[in-house]
Amino acid sequence: MRKQYFWGYTVVVATTVTTLLIWLGSKWYVDDWDDDPFRYVAKVGSMGATTLICWTFVLSTRFPVVERLFGGLDKVYKAHRNIGRVAFVLILLHPTFLAVPLIPQWGEFLGFFWFSDDWVRNSGIIALLLFIVLVSVSLWITLRYHVWKQTHHFFGLLLLVVIVHTIVADAEIMTFPVLRAWFFSWLAVAAFCFLYIRVLYRWMGPLHDYEVATVAHRGDVTELYLTPTRPGRHLTHRPGQFIYISIDTDEVSAELHPFSISSPPGQPHLRLSVAEVGDWTSTLSELRGGERVKVWGPYGKFGDSLRSTPTLDPVLIAGGIGVTPFLSMIGDDRFVREGERTAHLIYSVVKPEEAVYDDEITTRSRSEALSYIRHSSDEDGFLDATTIGEMVGGLDGKVFLICGPAPMMQTVTKDLREHGVGVDRIITEDFSVA
Repeated sequence: MRKQYFWGYTVVVATTVTTLLIWLGSKWYVDDWDDDPFRYVAKVGSMGATTLICWTFVLSTRFPVVERLFGGLDKVYKAHRNIGRVAFVLILLHPTFLAVPLIPQWGEFLGFFWFSDDWVRNSGIIALLLFIVLVSVSLWITLRYHVWKQTHHFFGLLLLVVIVHTIVADAEIMTFPVLRAWFFSWLAVAAFCFLYIRVLYRWMGPLHDYEVATVAHRGDVTELYLTPTRPGRHLTHRPGQFIYISIDTDEVSAELHPFSISSPPGQPHLRLSVAEVGDWTSTLSELRGGERVKVWGPYGKFGDSLRSTPTLDPVLIAGGIGVTPFLSMIGDDRFVREGERTAHLIYSVVKPEEAVYDDEITTRSRSEALSYIRHSSDEDGFLDATTIGEMVGGLDGKVFLICGPAPMMQTVTKDLREHGVGVDRIITEDFSVA
């Protein structure tokens, strides 16, 4: 899993370096070098940033090949965020180093960053301001989930402005044929990816038609039991995977939301266990049987990590509603017994009564293949590596799968690392990117 994550970034870096090599190779071929050294930094910023911006569109598509490249869709979304940040830093280099020769005429230097009668520069300023606003909204300003999602539509406008600026600037990208073909191929791919995920995905994605069979409740967790509307057209998933759903009802918005599947493979229904954490999730309890649900997926590589470590005993560490992918895993006998090993499930909650799946897990743990430990931070203190080791018979010879609130996962991961657990033996599922 870690190797896949590494190779994903390697491919991104390789394509970005290729962009710069094509640019420098083209300049060498025609012997067209700049006298101003600051222009080279400016060009590295603009060309590198443009390549990475195109990658952010590719990473938003949920294509299986992209998910495999990074080892899981949650890893893809983290890469999407990280690459966007790097692109933001690089794009700032472009106008800054173009304006450096104006120093020490500070008025002219600062004026370079504002609108003038030069529409080539104006198109670049529009792209820069739009990028600043969108990155700020996406990464640093807290918004409601559906509003945050809607802001991503404007990245298509950013791509359009970048294309316009590239054409009207009539600079080296338009001058050198190979560089022009390379850039416009990437821009075309980015445009298609935007069109796909924003418009076509609802019809062309991995879509399945379901309906609500039953709505049940466990404390503040709402359980949705979904059945396919057409026999034989059900979704086939692996333990630990998740789906996106959109519900065709006036009770909730049609915005797509991701949820782990808490039922094991092979069941006649899909069970989703949803904690009430916002307006959208709190209204799910009002759904009734027969409501139509569109399901996209399945996605995720979380459970696949156990197949790649057949000699290690799995330790499943669940924080609160993070138990949902583990319910799917422990419900699949073939999955738990794979490699004739013992799985340990630590279900960590704040108060004992919050362990709403205690009875279900207890029933499953009657098998010798599963050891179950319930942990309450109110009664037992915070979960750490020492406590985990005592629960599961030491940290050696184990692979740790962690899913729960981001602070909990970060703390436990850090503590395990400090106690000598290798990074390849710690697998997390984290969808707190938004």
